Amino acid sequence: MAAANYQDDDFSDPGYGGSISDTTTIDSAALNYPFEYGRRYHAYMAEKRYGLPNDIAQQDRLLRHHDLIKTRLGGRLILAPIQEHPQRILDLGTGIGLWAIEMADKYPSAEVTGLDLSPPELGESFHNEFDPVNVRYIVDDFEKDWVDANIDLVFGRFLAGSVEDWPRLIQQSYNNLKPGGWAEFQDWDTMVYSTALPAEDFEKSELWTFHRDTVALQESRGRNMRPGPELETWIRQAGFENVRAEKFSLPLGPWVQDDKFEKKVGYKNLLQMLEDISGLGMTLVWGEKASRDQVELRLVDVRKDMCSCAHFKAQYDYYVVYGQKPL
Repeated sequence: MAAANYQDDDFSDPGYGGSISDTTTIDSAALNYPFEYGRRYHAYMAEKRYGLPNDIAQQDRLLRHHDLIKTRLGGRLILAPIQEHPQRILDLGTGIGLWAIEMADKYPSAEVTGLDLSPPELGESFHNEFDPVNVRYIVDDFEKDWVDANIDLVFGRFLAGSVEDWPRLIQQSYNNLKPGGWAEFQDWDTMVYSTALPAEDFEKSELWTFHRDTVALQESRGRNMRPGPELETWIRQAGFENVRAEKFSLPLGPWVQDDKFEKKVGYKNLLQMLEDISGLGMTLVWGEKASRDQVELRLVDVRKDMCSCAHFKAQYDYYVVYGQKPL
């Protein structure tokens, strides 16, 4: 959210064309996507290399991911008790932009800005024509220096593996909030675990070793793949008050007995994870840990394990943490 990317009085620079709105265009450099191993990746700041692709298959997964988390949270987009008529909302790593759109609909008083390294797409088209008038998108790196943005809500979710310095990001969020404003971060502990098998048995499975290897690769690049459990500490250290933290389980598959809601959550999680592992697997290729053929063969066994949900009873933990800047 560098100052150069905003097109209003507080954030304007006529020399930058990286935002998406009715009055600006997408910088062509942001659309010159590189393709590797059959997948498409972000072009803007390509050297930063966010691990997952941004192609149509990934967009479909993000649709499922959004639906999964919204279901898990009982239809809520946020848990923070923000004011009734916020003026400015910032969505870090907006992805396909669905959260920003739904927040703009819910809070028509607010200017909702989605920020990402890739322009938000659904299918083969960019947002714009049917979006709420109070939502816009900016192509930029949210880890750049910010300016005083006077924001009511800073929001970030699904940022595991994309942040180089979490404490700095959360401190910037605090510094750029209005007094009384809120920040909310939602994220995974992406390491799967079994609720049925002893750890030493589950760790022999391809499901567990695949997660171990992909997590280790990203963390070797300085990208935390398990930020969820640490969010509360970082938010408190930044100076927030009224901090609340909640942990939600996300079963992998509909293995929970006698609970239709948990079965639904598990089924939705299984669908999005079956799509996710292809992109995750390619990180092992460009990380020079395996060949593409080796990864594709390995993914066959990972998918088998994922579908053996009654045996493993595997799940993840998902954390929602929010806090308020003092008045």
